[in-house]
Amino acid sequence: MINYQKCNNKGVTKISTNYYPRLKDLREDKDLSQEDVAKILGTEQSYYAKYENGVRPIPFERVIKLALFYDVSIDYIAGLTNDKRGRGYKEQSNGKYNITQKNSPKAVIKIKEEK
Repeated sequence: MINYQKCNNKGVTKISTNYYPRLKDLREDKDLSQEDVAKILGTEQSYYAKYENGVRPIPFERVIKLALFYDVSIDYIAGLTNDKRGRGYKEQSNGKYNITQKNSPKAVIKIKEEK
């Protein structure tokens, strides 16, 4: 859902994302109303509806709040990936262990169950 447009003859590219359908999908997945999400963001329902309908751009601080609330990446909300964990999320398996690294130097290691 990313649209790339050439802005000028110097090769500058404008990127516009259609993130607003994601906002509605995430809200509906949690069975929340627009008013519920507006309260989480500290705004009015009518204002949140404008974000969800693509009428107003959503401030970055509010995108961060939503990412934390829905437990998804900002990349996912922005429509840069269809993986809720984000672009660059890597999961590796090493025999007995699963090593999961989410774009950070820390790794989470889970011991696989013996069958």
